[in-house]
Amino acid sequence: MFHASHMFRSLAVLVLGFGPGLACSSGTDQPIGGAGGATAGGTTSGGAPGAGGQAAGGSDGSAGGSGGAGPSVGGDAAGGNSAGGTDAGGSSSGGDGSGGAAVEGTFRVQGAKLLDRCGEEVVLRGVNEMIIWSSGKDGDPEFSEIAKTGANVVRIVWNEEGTAAELETAIANALKEQLIPMVEHHSATGDLSKLPEVVDYWVSPDIIAVLKKYEADLLLNIANEAGDGNVTAAQFQAAYEPAITRLREAGLVLPLILDAPSWGQNINVLQASWEALVAHDPESNLLFSVHMWWNDPEGTRVKTELAESVAAGMPLIVGEFAQHAVSQCSAEPFAYGVLLEEAEKAAIGWLAWSWGAVPNNDCKEDGPFDMAEGGVYGSWTGTWAEEVAVTHPASIKNTSVRPASIVTGSCN
Repeated sequence: MFHASHMFRSLAVLVLGFGPGLACSSGTDQPIGGAGGATAGGTTSGGAPGAGGQAAGGSDGSAGGSGGAGPSVGGDAAGGNSAGGTDAGGSSSGGDGSGGAAVEGTFRVQGAKLLDRCGEEVVLRGVNEMIIWSSGKDGDPEFSEIAKTGANVVRIVWNEEGTAAELETAIANALKEQLIPMVEHHSATGDLSKLPEVVDYWVSPDIIAVLKKYEADLLLNIANEAGDGNVTAAQFQAAYEPAITRLREAGLVLPLILDAPSWGQNINVLQASWEALVAHDPESNLLFSVHMWWNDPEGTRVKTELAESVAAGMPLIVGEFAQHAVSQCSAEPFAYGVLLEEAEKAAIGWLAWSWGAVPNNDCKEDGPFDMAEGGVYGSWTGTWAEEVAVTHPASIKNTSVRPASIVTGSCN
């Protein structure tokens, strides 16, 4: 998801220094919350955060949007393609944030399962938070409030504005609260051509040193929603293969997470390319993430796509979702309860968007995406937030399990 009040780059205009509540736009990267889903392959799909208008005629089945004030994102084509231990540096990840000797290994993807460095299966349950745009960029007090849900992971929104020291503090603070840090870079949102620049950041000497230091307990989501609705599976694969190569050559062996294109929504591209990408990765250590900014009030698409992905054996997580899509807000509801239930059955990880300490600018008057007012646990902004976090039988509180490696810093 792209936070409209913090748009930081455009091919046409560079905008800096806006705080929450300010929105700006350009011809290539629009703030979210405006008009326009596009009908594609028989499916109407609302726009994903960070999306601008796009050219028509995507060969992946995604129709072009209008390029208006908000995102117009083509949906995935109906009936799209479905594809049928290295030592790492230890981290200090004890329950109190101290101690923990150097350990061998990292998280590993085995089949469709995610295992921690001790071999314990981990099903991700957590939330996103826009830490890069918080006052301290350090997750304090955001992570302690998120931890009250029982979450085992937090997706840390980040970009090139964050220094190595700030990144290290954020990662360490997440581990202190027994949260698996999943760091992601937001500057390629909707633009696959920006992917090399994102990788430049990750492999820079000071940043790679931080990633290696905490690699045993870390997940790296390479780039948020890189690629618009016209990106094909072949283009996606061609862009991510060199990115994977560069990150591995820099010494990283941890799981790399790849978001779907079309602002995270086009799961068909993931289904068509994941096997080739895993084969390309010398570590075979990849997860694939779909962002369900779908108009799916009955959960029909959720059930279909998850079933197809499970049948194919694809290692999948749902990296973002909320109670509705973006472009029409509450007029495009999303059956999040169905997602929780189906993901629990299939042991698929998920992270809700977003915690709320850094407020979303979109749909704030019509079904806000912020889960907790001011980021304070219990200050729920709506029924969906409380259900996802606490009360639903498949909520974070009721299904999240923190692995021993994160709780104690050891395998016991």
